[in-house]
Amino acid sequence: MTALAGAVIALAAADAALAGTMVVRSTGPSAASYPVGKTLAADAKLTLKPGDLITVLDASGTHVLKGPGQIAVAGSGAATGSGFTALLANAGARQSRTGATRSAIGGGPARSPNVWYVDTSRGGMQCLADANLTAIWRPDNAMEGSVTLTREGDGKSAVVDFRAGQSVRAWPVDELPVAEGTRFKIALTGVAEPVTVKVTMVSPANTELDGVASALLAKGCSNQIDVLVEGSKQETTPALAAN
Repeated sequence: MTALAGAVIALAAADAALAGTMVVRSTGPSAASYPVGKTLAADAKLTLKPGDLITVLDASGTHVLKGPGQIAVAGSGAATGSGFTALLANAGARQSRTGATRSAIGGGPARSPNVWYVDTSRGGMQCLADANLTAIWRPDNAMEGSVTLTREGDGKSAVVDFRAGQSVRAWPVDELPVAEGTRFKIALTGVAEPVTVKVTMVSPANTELDGVASALLAKGCSNQIDVLVEGSKQETTPALAAN
């Protein structure tokens, strides 16, 4: 969260402008030079040391740059964004499930296949672009189950049932409306400890990967950044910059 706090400052200064290429994960000796949230020019060349692992994101996907060496960001490979439609679409529970990695604990995907779903297994900040399209996702859909949603402000609750094989359900917005700053406790059947999410509303500069990532970073929605990064990785090897 320290890295994300720095990203908030950087992105706020840019007035939520289109980010282009940005750093979304950063570890290693050069992490301070390339912090999370840092924007990079398309022709940028990163000087990396042994142990550096810098993940950058642009409209074509996320790319992992590894040190040592001088790495050209533009050489990380290009891809069309059309394959990321399901990952980014803000369609609520109507969003169709894609071929996400399967979970080892049941029939559902190992991670959420859509960046806007409320993950019942992870607490923290939850960015939403449209309160009326809020959807709940569970990681294990092998059996039927339910989730109890409780608004912390007044204790009002609602129960959402899942059929066996069902991963996504619509949030009961009529019973429990979602709004900026509202906190909800989420108790999933078979899970010992509930998680708590805090809702924050966002308005991405665009609906592409870079616009959505910029909005999520600015609000500290780290769980959704993880979904975005893992779901948009490109299998490419970055090119060394010319001397």
